[in-house]
Amino acid sequence: MVFNWVDRPPIMNRCFVKKVLLLALAVIPSMTARATSQGTLIKEAKMDLIVDGHVIGFAKIPSGTRVMIVTTNSMGELVVKRTQTETPFAVPSESVSLDALPQPATPPTPLETSTLASQAAQPSASGASAPATTSPFAIPASVTTIPKSTPLNSGTKSPTAEEVNKALGIPLFDSRSLWEENDAMVAGRLDWPRESSTSYETGYRWYPYTDNSGITVLGSRALGLFLQGLNNKVAKVSVLFANKGDVAFYSSAQEAARQRSDQPLNVTDAMLKGCQDAMRHDKAAVESALKNLFGDSKPARTGRFASTAEAGQRWDWNGTTFLLVAPSNEYVTLRILPTSSFDDADADRKAFASAKAMLSQRVKHKENGDVIITDLPMVDQGRKGYCVPATFERVLRYYGLSEDMNILAMAGQTGAGGGTSVQAIQAATYAMIRDAGGTITQKNFSGSIQEIKPLIDAGKPILFTHFSTPEFNNRVKERMAHRVAVANWDDWATRFLPSLKKTAPLKPDPEWGHICLIIGYNEKTREIAISDSWGRIAKERWMTEEEAKQIKASGALSVIE
Repeated sequence: MVFNWVDRPPIMNRCFVKKVLLLALAVIPSMTARATSQGTLIKEAKMDLIVDGHVIGFAKIPSGTRVMIVTTNSMGELVVKRTQTETPFAVPSESVSLDALPQPATPPTPLETSTLASQAAQPSASGASAPATTSPFAIPASVTTIPKSTPLNSGTKSPTAEEVNKALGIPLFDSRSLWEENDAMVAGRLDWPRESSTSYETGYRWYPYTDNSGITVLGSRALGLFLQGLNNKVAKVSVLFANKGDVAFYSSAQEAARQRSDQPLNVTDAMLKGCQDAMRHDKAAVESALKNLFGDSKPARTGRFASTAEAGQRWDWNGTTFLLVAPSNEYVTLRILPTSSFDDADADRKAFASAKAMLSQRVKHKENGDVIITDLPMVDQGRKGYCVPATFERVLRYYGLSEDMNILAMAGQTGAGGGTSVQAIQAATYAMIRDAGGTITQKNFSGSIQEIKPLIDAGKPILFTHFSTPEFNNRVKERMAHRVAVANWDDWATRFLPSLKKTAPLKPDPEWGHICLIIGYNEKTREIAISDSWGRIAKERWMTEEEAKQIKASGALSVIE
């Protein structure tokens, strides 16, 4: 399925999905020399099952299993195997208790000496190797668990809040802890507009280039600024610099003039080179500015699963972690987070459990018969062709799993400017969701309200792939202008909506593939509510049951449960 541009005044969103049928490739850890040793798993581990170079699932390796330590990888994990002939797999270093320190053939490096000594100090466990239990799911799951670095005092400098603000170029901090401040107050101080607000979180997002504004942070132009508030307190801040989603930003005047608003973005070699050059510049400039401000960094990684993990540099300052990440030819971003939450390995599980307990309370029943999930955060994809990553970010945040559309675009193999594999994003997020205590499943959809009703009633928004043609959007736009002013809903259901059946059926067009969320229904009027990643204007729109049947794609529905 190809997901293309979607009409959204006043800006055309480039939003399309590649025709890709794939399984996530296994990540082969880079090896570093290490003396061979033996030990025992003291925590359950996961071993990827690989066929023809592809991950087809994973097996659980129970605690008590005897393993041989082959080496360490660049992530600081142990690469182990149970037998001499088995393919090695990676596990967190703290999940293995070594039997004894072997005498290395060559003197170990200081890092190896420290790692081996800390592991040898762990209590030993015993037990025989047990057969692995294969997951019933064949969807590519995690590659390895990637631990974050431990708390640190990375820098050699302790600047004041005023000095940090001056270097950043934005008034982010004051004399109090940022993480104890009211999110609305901080957003007001920054002059970042509110994007959405729910009962549990608020998002503030600004794309400076959309109103021809320019803002420099740490010596580089910021293209996206985001602040998330949880329970009225600041939870995280992100600054997005050069990135492949905004490749159109690097168009020349001549290239911009040749672009057509009713066609996919034509990414030229010059645009791509300009974007990639900007990413290299921004990474170097931001890294240099942070080093001048805080001193030397330490390596750090986020994400428990390789497909959505980030490797970067970390600076800690007064309970705040500054994380600079720049995956090659993907994006450059600075994440500013509370150090305590950054180092909480169980944060996703706790947030997911809390969100699931609240689902039924997030459904609103209106007098006119509308049944709506009301507590969904909005993510405006801006000028990016990121309908799939942005929509997945929305539903993940709804479930308490804070993820970024740029990470998801990388996991979904999104092309420059747009073009995302839904299958790849589902595979990438599957492991994260499952680890948090849920799952993501696909469901058949004929277009009937009865098929979505149980899910909406339970407070579960539905990912809906369809063909969002200009004709469809024009019909919805015109009808919504009337729907917001309806006084007689019986007349609306018995006269106005039935008259629409006289219009020509909508034709599915793969050039206008799109994904959004189904968030509600009305059994009396036979309407279905959808929500798109286009900002407040698209928070709630309604289509008829007949239209849903006409525009749906095959395998149209996915839902997190």
